[in-house]
Amino acid sequence: MKFQYLGTAAAEGIPGMFCNCPVCQRTREAGGKNYRSRAQAIINEDLMLDFGPDTYWHTCRFGLDLSKVQFLLITHAHDDHLTPKELHYRENGFAYLFGDKNNDDSAYGKLNVFLSEQSRSFLPPDIQNSNTLDLHTIRAFEPFSIGCYTITALTAHHAPGYEALMYLIDDGKKIVLYAHDTGFFPSDTMEYLKKTRPQPDFISLDCTGVLSTCGPHHMNLADATQMKQQLIDIGCAKENTLWYVNHFSHNGLCTHDELVPLAKKEGFSVSYDGLTLDI
Repeated sequence: MKFQYLGTAAAEGIPGMFCNCPVCQRTREAGGKNYRSRAQAIINEDLMLDFGPDTYWHTCRFGLDLSKVQFLLITHAHDDHLTPKELHYRENGFAYLFGDKNNDDSAYGKLNVFLSEQSRSFLPPDIQNSNTLDLHTIRAFEPFSIGCYTITALTAHHAPGYEALMYLIDDGKKIVLYAHDTGFFPSDTMEYLKKTRPQPDFISLDCTGVLSTCGPHHMNLADATQMKQQLIDIGCAKENTLWYVNHFSHNGLCTHDELVPLAKKEGFSVSYDGLTLDI
């Protein structure tokens, strides 16, 4: 399984466009991996996680061909994770999707979008009724199959009224747990994981607060470290599971370069925009 982080920041990005805090100033000076766009990821070439405001930039920076994306998983409807108007540009006249050598665009079909009922309610009518999208309402703890993947949505502790989700993604060989925009996992998710005991090869945890306090709907490095131990304690990890932290705010008091050695002490690697992993 090929996993690529496209964006790794919270809503403002890093540096924040209007911000001159010390972290944003040090980010501008250091450049490189310290720059972060809004959170998004892609698995292989066909499964995308979230569709926020930096999607177009990600296609340019990383050479993505979104005509190859068949499946889109939405975590929740905050606008740094779902910018629905951008999906409008998949329609004929904005995009020409050529299939086989006879230019049969029907070879591509619709983009399958999976999201919670509450997230779906935030979509505007033209997206709800788009003839290039196939919307699927999903429920937590009810696995479903798409392509080579088995997907299980889990409840996140984030944004009351948005029905935020995390995802277990199993391609039959490897398992990914993508767990962002959440505080400590809710009890129903922990009970499900304790009962089913999946063995993720790769776990990516929220670290929005980094070194600062961040409230109950996100985690910082200390929280992520506790969450990691809780998952190990219930048997939801392997000895060689890859542990990453992701989804960072400039309010977190340090840059990427400054965070790397601190996270390493807790057994985590630190994501950055464009990081590609063969899991």
